[in-house]
Amino acid sequence: MTVVQPFLRIHNLSKTYPGVEALKGVSFDICRGHVHALVGENGAGKSTLIKILAGAVLPEHGSEVRIDGKAYKPQNPADALKASVSTIYQNMNLMPDRTIMFNILLGKEPAHSGLIDFSVMREKTQAVLETLNASYLDPDRVVGSLKIGEKQVVEIAKALINKSKFLIMDEPTAALNQAEAEALFKNIRSLRESGVTILYVSHRLDEIFDLADTVTVLRDGHHISTRPIGEVTRSGLVEEMIGRKLSSIFPDKTNHPGEEILRVEGLNSGKHLRNISFSLHRGEVLAVAGLSGSGKADLGKALFGALPLDAGSLWVNGRVYHPSPSDAFKNQIIFLPEDRKADGVIQELSIRRNLALSVLHTQVADKLGILNTKKENKVAQKQIKALEIKTPSMEQKVSNLSGGNQQKVALGRCLAVDPEIFILMEPTQGIDVGVKFEIYQFILQQAAEDRAIVLISSELPEILGLADRILVMNEGRITAELSAEKTSQEEILQYALGESE
Repeated sequence: MTVVQPFLRIHNLSKTYPGVEALKGVSFDICRGHVHALVGENGAGKSTLIKILAGAVLPEHGSEVRIDGKAYKPQNPADALKASVSTIYQNMNLMPDRTIMFNILLGKEPAHSGLIDFSVMREKTQAVLETLNASYLDPDRVVGSLKIGEKQVVEIAKALINKSKFLIMDEPTAALNQAEAEALFKNIRSLRESGVTILYVSHRLDEIFDLADTVTVLRDGHHISTRPIGEVTRSGLVEEMIGRKLSSIFPDKTNHPGEEILRVEGLNSGKHLRNISFSLHRGEVLAVAGLSGSGKADLGKALFGALPLDAGSLWVNGRVYHPSPSDAFKNQIIFLPEDRKADGVIQELSIRRNLALSVLHTQVADKLGILNTKKENKVAQKQIKALEIKTPSMEQKVSNLSGGNQQKVALGRCLAVDPEIFILMEPTQGIDVGVKFEIYQFILQQAAEDRAIVLISSELPEILGLADRILVMNEGRITAELSAEKTSQEEILQYALGESE
C-alpha cells in the first residue's frame, strides 16, 4: 500500500499573545489538491493559524510547518509569496486610489524597455476577471469606487494571478452576491482539479459541505478533529465547534408584539427608496429581506438619518420624528452598522472606551466634558457581563478580539444607550455558529423586554427563525409583508426577485 505524503504538515503549532493562548500545539495534515476547510468559533485560533501560514505572524519556538517535506518558515508575507503561498484575507488589502488592473498586477506589471505595457495589463486583468464572472468590471476603474463585493472579487483575482500552489481563503464569500459566489466556487473546483491546494475558512456550513474534501475543527486554540467531509454531519460539526450539544439553532420566542412604536409613511430617497410605508410595534422583531441592491440596507440607514430623504413622514411613540443621528438618539433609536470593523467599533481604542462611546456625554462626562473614569468603567463592566464578552481585560484593544467579540462590543455600545428601537444591519455577518446563537438570544431578549427590532439580514433562515413579520424589498420598494410563521424561504425569494404580486 502506497503512503501518500501530505502536501502541508502542521506540527505542534503554538502562539501566545499577552493574556491569550491563541494556538496550543495544533497538528494536522493537508493533502495536495484538496479543498481543506478550517472551522471553529471566533477565537478558536483560525485567524492566528492563517497569519502564521501567510508569514504575517511568527509562531512559538518548537512549532513546525513543512510543505512537500521541506521546512516552511516564512518571516514575512513576501517569503510566503516566494513559496507560492497566497492569502485572501477577510479584511481586504487594496489600494483604493489605484485602478483594478494596478491592484491585481501589483509587482507584476508587464513592461517593455522599462515602460509599463498598459494594453497587456488590461488583457491580463480582463482574463482573470472573466474567470470570476466579473468581466463587467472595467480594469481602469478606481478600486475606491467599487462596491464591497466587487472589491472582494479584485482581492481574489490578485491571488489567482500568482498561480499559487497553496491558496488560503479567509471568508472569501462574506461580501459576495450569489452570482459572484457561484463563480468563485466554480473557480475553486477548477483550481482543485489543476492540483492547487486550498485552505478554506468559512462560517457558512453550506459552503463547507459543498466544497470541502476534508474539514478541521479548532476550538479555544486546540485541534479537535480532522476528517473527510463524508464522515461529518452538520450537527456533529456544530457540536465540535462549540463544545456542547445544540438542540436548536434558534432560541424559543417569548416576545409578544404590542402597541405601535414607529410608523413610516411614503418614504422616498432618490433611486434607493420608493414609497415605503410600514409600522413597527413594541416587542416585535420586524425583518427586512431582499437581494443585494434591493434597498434594505438603505432603509436601515434612512431610519437612522444616515441617508437623506426626499419625502415621507415618520412618527415615534406618536410624535413626529425627523431622521438624523442626533434625533435618533433623542428618540432612543440605535443603529448597528453592517461593517463592524469600519463603522461599528474603533479598532485601536480599548473595549472600555468603545463600550462607553455612545453615552460619553449622557452618562460618563460631567457638564464641562471631563470624563469620569469610574462611571466609564461601570458602563463597560455592565455590557461585558450582559453580553459575555470574552477578554482578559477591558483595557484590551478591540482589534485584538475575535470577530464575534468585536460584534458583541458593537452591540454593547448600542445597549448602553438603553434604546427602545434597534436597527440591526447584518448582525451575525462573519460570526460563527456559537456566537450567532448568543446574538439570537440577545435579539429575542430585547424583544421580550418590549423593545422593538428592525432586523436587516441576508440570511433567510435567520429571518424566519427570529422575525414576527417580514418586509420583502425589490428595487427600493416593499413587495410583500409576510408572517414569519406562514411563509417560506421560497416565497420570500419570489417576492425579492419581483416575481410575485
